[in-house]
Amino acid sequence: MPKFSVKKPFTVLVAVILVIVLGFVSLSGMQTDLLPNMNLPYLMVVTTYPGASPEQVEGEVTKPIENSLATLNGVKNVTSQSNENYSLVTLEYEDKTNMDSAMVKASTALNQLGDALPGVCSTPMLIEMSPDMLATQYIAVSRDDMDIYELSDYVENTLLPKLGRVDGVARISTTGLVKKTVEITLNQDKIDAVNDKLLVQVSDRLADAKAELDKSQAQLNTTKKQLEDAQKQVQAGKQQLTAQKDSVTAQLKDAIQKIDDQIPELTRQVTEAGAQLQELQQKLDNLKMDADRLPGIGVPMNEELYAKGLAVVAEYAPQYTADTLPATWEQAKADAAKRAALQSACSDAAAALRSDIENDDGTNLPALSEKQLYLTALSAALTAEQQQQDTAAAITDLNAKIDELNAQLQALNDQRAQLQATLEGLTQNPLDPSLGALASQLLFSGSEAQLGLGEYQITDGLTQLQAGQAQLDAARKQYESAREEALKNANLDQLLNITTLSQLIMAQNFSMPAGYIDDADGNSYVLKVGTPYDSVDALGDMVLCAVPGVGDVQLQDVADVRLTDNADASYAKVGENRAVLLSVYKGSTASTSAVSKAMNAEMTALEADNSALHLTAIMDQGDYIKLIVRNVLSNLIEGAILAVIVLAFFLKDLRPTLVVAISMPLSVLFAIVLMYFSGITLNILSLSGLALGVGMLVDNSVVVIENIYRLRNRGLPAARAAVQGARQVQGSIISSTLTTVCVFLPLVFSSGMVMELMDDMAWTITFSLLASLVVALTVVPCAGSTVLKKPKDIRHPLFDRMQNGYEKLLRFCLRRKAVPLALAVVLLGVSVWRVATMGIVMIPEMSSNQLSMSLTLPADTPDADCFAAADAAMAAVCGVDGVETVGAMSGGSNSMAATVGLGTDTAAHNTEMTFYILLTDDGAAHGDRVQQDILQRTAGLNGEVSLNANGMMDMSALSGSGAEVDIYGNDLDDLRTAADAVKTVMAEIPGVEDISDGQDAGDEEVLLTIDKDKAMRSGLTVAQIYQKIAAALSTDATATTLTVENETYTVKVINAADVPTLDALFDLELTATAMDDSGQQVQTTHTLGEFATRSVRPGYTTITRENGARKMTVTASTAAGYNTTLITRELAPKLAALTLPAGCTAEIAGESSQVSDMLVQMAKMLALALAFVYFVMVAQFQSLLSPFIVLFTIPLAFTGGMLGLMAFGEQLSLISLMGFLVLMGVVVNNGIVFVDYANQLRIGGLERQDALVATGRTRMRPILMTTLTTVLAMVTMLLSTDAGSEMGKGMAIVIIGGLTYATLMTLFIVPVLYDSFYRKPPVNVDVGDEGLDDLPDDAAEFAAEFAARRAAEQQPQDPEKEENDL
Repeated sequence: MPKFSVKKPFTVLVAVILVIVLGFVSLSGMQTDLLPNMNLPYLMVVTTYPGASPEQVEGEVTKPIENSLATLNGVKNVTSQSNENYSLVTLEYEDKTNMDSAMVKASTALNQLGDALPGVCSTPMLIEMSPDMLATQYIAVSRDDMDIYELSDYVENTLLPKLGRVDGVARISTTGLVKKTVEITLNQDKIDAVNDKLLVQVSDRLADAKAELDKSQAQLNTTKKQLEDAQKQVQAGKQQLTAQKDSVTAQLKDAIQKIDDQIPELTRQVTEAGAQLQELQQKLDNLKMDADRLPGIGVPMNEELYAKGLAVVAEYAPQYTADTLPATWEQAKADAAKRAALQSACSDAAAALRSDIENDDGTNLPALSEKQLYLTALSAALTAEQQQQDTAAAITDLNAKIDELNAQLQALNDQRAQLQATLEGLTQNPLDPSLGALASQLLFSGSEAQLGLGEYQITDGLTQLQAGQAQLDAARKQYESAREEALKNANLDQLLNITTLSQLIMAQNFSMPAGYIDDADGNSYVLKVGTPYDSVDALGDMVLCAVPGVGDVQLQDVADVRLTDNADASYAKVGENRAVLLSVYKGSTASTSAVSKAMNAEMTALEADNSALHLTAIMDQGDYIKLIVRNVLSNLIEGAILAVIVLAFFLKDLRPTLVVAISMPLSVLFAIVLMYFSGITLNILSLSGLALGVGMLVDNSVVVIENIYRLRNRGLPAARAAVQGARQVQGSIISSTLTTVCVFLPLVFSSGMVMELMDDMAWTITFSLLASLVVALTVVPCAGSTVLKKPKDIRHPLFDRMQNGYEKLLRFCLRRKAVPLALAVVLLGVSVWRVATMGIVMIPEMSSNQLSMSLTLPADTPDADCFAAADAAMAAVCGVDGVETVGAMSGGSNSMAATVGLGTDTAAHNTEMTFYILLTDDGAAHGDRVQQDILQRTAGLNGEVSLNANGMMDMSALSGSGAEVDIYGNDLDDLRTAADAVKTVMAEIPGVEDISDGQDAGDEEVLLTIDKDKAMRSGLTVAQIYQKIAAALSTDATATTLTVENETYTVKVINAADVPTLDALFDLELTATAMDDSGQQVQTTHTLGEFATRSVRPGYTTITRENGARKMTVTASTAAGYNTTLITRELAPKLAALTLPAGCTAEIAGESSQVSDMLVQMAKMLALALAFVYFVMVAQFQSLLSPFIVLFTIPLAFTGGMLGLMAFGEQLSLISLMGFLVLMGVVVNNGIVFVDYANQLRIGGLERQDALVATGRTRMRPILMTTLTTVLAMVTMLLSTDAGSEMGKGMAIVIIGGLTYATLMTLFIVPVLYDSFYRKPPVNVDVGDEGLDDLPDDAAEFAAEFAARRAAEQQPQDPEKEENDL
């Protein structure tokens, strides 16, 4: 490759130009993001369950979903949170799972749940977790010429459509936007007024019916009194007949007298019967008049009304067949049996119809009322017809009796005449015994017959009286039933509840295409049914029902219909001005930086068009990315400049320095081309890898150009020196490059966060090194053969003195091997001890020019006080020096519910305020002072203030923060007891603060226990009781939407007047349908207190589960100056000794758990990398022993890195461990170069120690040059104070300390170990001419030089000359 490059310089030139062009094209086309494209293997399932407690959500929603999803292919862990009103289930998949396929399978499993979830639950919502769920920008919108109402209209109708069209923007949500709502508030005064009108109408009709019943009752009472008197007379007559038998004469006289007395009485009975006949005739006439005005209709029964009533009976009493009922009204009047059957069917149908009316939601109430009216009319008509026929029959019977009485009266007169004639004959003539006997027989037989007839008449009258009373009682019962039903129907409360009214409004505000319809000409049209309301007034005019005698009842007759807004329900300000906050979310394929740039450009254009408009980005990921990219690029450029300075210092020749300087940007562009086609974005980790690569990618070029430069100065032609100089070191630089690349190969075995974060950095460094290798073996020899045509004799006296001093120290170490080895071992032991006691973090904290602050007020704080506190906090923060802009809004900034769509557009929790603080450049540079000032100024607020000093993109959030203990168990009370015990233990550890088990916000829970058996005996179920209670506690419901002039408003029905208190809840009336003793269904009323008892217990804010087991997590923040890992190390033994309730176990989790996993993965990677490096060196050295000499530099690098962390007070982190991984591949490079050249010299015949000294002198310059280029590149990263520089600082310290220490030790420890363990000369396999025969014999030259020096040392020297030599 070097030979081809030197021979074909224009080919190399073309390749260079191509790389430059592709590099800049690739750079312009690469996405810029904060973090790499992370494939988070998580899915979330969100299900809402309105009104349910966490325990109810867990049992009825979370568990079925877990059971359905836990067995899906690739699912690693299933965790869930059951909260009030909703469930959140999180699925963690194995790494590299195809999440698109996982989404399909999970969606299918959820669809198969079917009816396993409660009916009121929403459809489970499946969400793939992604970094794009976080907002890219928060923008505050305000205008000087608009109030909040005008601003809201402007934002919604003008600004959002414009910003939404910006490339890469997926969606924009708003906070503080004024939303208008149509409120329908039930007005009890209006409802009572309508009810009063209904009662007046019903009361008038009921009064007329009651008057008729009272009149009939009075008539029956009079008849009864008369019959009782007649019965007494009959009894007296019997007594008199007995007395008259003592004497015939006396009997005759008495009989005549009695006859005389009975004749008037019989006459009176005839008269009274005639009166009764008149009364019955009047009653019959009245009944006919009543039948002409049926109740609720006012017209007589006809065949049409009869058919309608018969249809209602057939619908609600189907058990009565048509052949048992009269088909027509005339048949009903003629057939008494069928009329009686129809009367019974009417009663059953009325009961069934009442049940439907009670259970109706209001939608079918008018139709049901009409059916009830027809049924009532039919029943009344049947009753009236029966009464008419009964009365007519009674009149016929009474006429017959009057005729009979008249006949008896005539017979009695005839008998009296006969007795009178007999008495007169007895008085004038002696009594003939036979005549006396005849007279006595006639007398007694006539009286007894008369008395018998009177007694029969009285008995018959009583029977008729009882039948009339029974009919009257039936009529009164029917009247009472009709009265109760009428009064009940006269009350609109049943219709005017939230649920029924909402459904009715939605049903009326209906518009929907019904399908297609063709006209006569064959034209097809879309048939649309219904038109929605187009104004608030039209909605108020909506007819709820029509009542006879009252008219239409409209919505405005019973409720206040008005247009309201939420202007005073939320808080959103920028500085002192009301504002609307926009949350901008980018698309999954869009670049964060590109979206931010496009949004800022659009905002600038909008502000240019309107001077009154102010758009302020109070949080911008793009701005943060720009700061970090600028920081990394500045470090990269500064590192490159320092590398060039180092080369110029050592070589003192601009020509080779220029070659290396050209190789650096060329290698970077080459690496960028490879990154582009590999899909790697420009992010903080890939750029950090590129910056690290800048220091290393010149190593190969430095080694090659230095060797070419050395050979050229020894007299070789430029072209030959270029070719042979590159070929002489190509084996060692290939091996050194491969060793560095090999340390990243174990990344393929890593998983989780380590792989996601480190993948881009590893590939970037790999591409940089491979690019530098190609450049070093092609471009550098080609350029070297051109620029080094003319040799220059450049002397390096300072470096020569350094080499002489190094030689003396090296020979001392070779003689006293224990000294350097002991020093290295001691320092290694100190480093190992420090690792065991050092704090470890996953991701270092990062500073930013953006801060966030939260203000949490007591839960019962009124909105006005919340807004006042927010204003005070705003004023305090705005007054801090270094603060540029402050934006604030209601609600928490890290709400998972809002993130997954459970939140509302305007903040509902005004007790939580979030402030976004944008700092000036000076404020960002003095962030600690600004934060301290903010905390001091807000200390007096009536609330808890917390400040996030890591900006909007706190990367430590990726791994959790603070100590965390997971407690597993089944019983919630046991879990809470265990959590209290764990909190007590954690409170004893210094550095632990803000301890919480996540249940602090849980309200007390009132449990109503229903006596199920007792409720069922009364015809009630627990579900029915629940529905009644839920309806009583509901204060509002969303009915529909109303569109007015392109503005869409939500229509909300509100009724908060009769919401019961806890004590009054037990007086809640419950209506049930039960069976009476006769088997008839009757309505009964009960109170909740008859069936329910209550108990109060602590409530749970959330119930967490992991893989089917309940768990409760105790979390704690780590105080400033403390480390979470050290705290958990102290916590672990105390936790192990803690006695927990039976069935409960505790485990340390959170950040410490992830750190432990990280250490395990990094240890595995280090071990594998060590093996790979060893194999590469075995291939290079063709020896199993030589690599171990070089590998000893790795613990030297570890020692140096740890000493660096100790010196700067830094903690171990994933990034610093990545630095150790990089060191493993870098530090062996110098050892490879050293050992490889020493082997060459020994093969050439040089003695072992002389070979080591000669190698040290020869390779000292390239070793120092490569080390300094890498170290100085890292120094710029170390000294940077820009935002985000903390990310690479740990790695820079490790590489600087490790590489510096390992390089110095390599120059001494590697020769010592080589001299100790590699005593046999290396094996040289002769395969003929390798093309290097014309190179100077380095071994022979060094041998001659050392021999001359030893000979000179053995001869006495002139002191002056010796002094001059010095």
